[in-house]
Amino acid sequence: MHQLALSLEPGMAQRYRDLRECFAACVYRQGLGRVAAAVDVAPSNLSAMLSGERNLDSTIVERYMREFRDTTPALYWAARWLQDAETVQKQAMAALPELVDRLNRLMAEAGAK
Repeated sequence: MHQLALSLEPGMAQRYRDLRECFAACVYRQGLGRVAAAVDVAPSNLSAMLSGERNLDSTIVERYMREFRDTTPALYWAARWLQDAETVQKQAMAALPELVDRLNRLMAEAGAK
């Protein structure tokens, strides 16, 4: 048995609403036409799948990851479903100081005291 170690980007699970949204971001970053050709789907059909009008087959996501060597969709799922509660809590706590600083700056710019 092999142990798999993943280094997940903080906040990845919160960045996207679901796998479809994550995959759509990947597709549009690479270019809809280019991805559609690589996964052998018409651009209009791929667009409909990304918008939720049609079912998004998992084999299309797998082909994308293989063709573009972009594992972002798999990493999103891992971040979303494989992290324990303690890790999620630690990440949230680590993000708080930056958010508080940003809130204070915004309040100062808005004239709040």
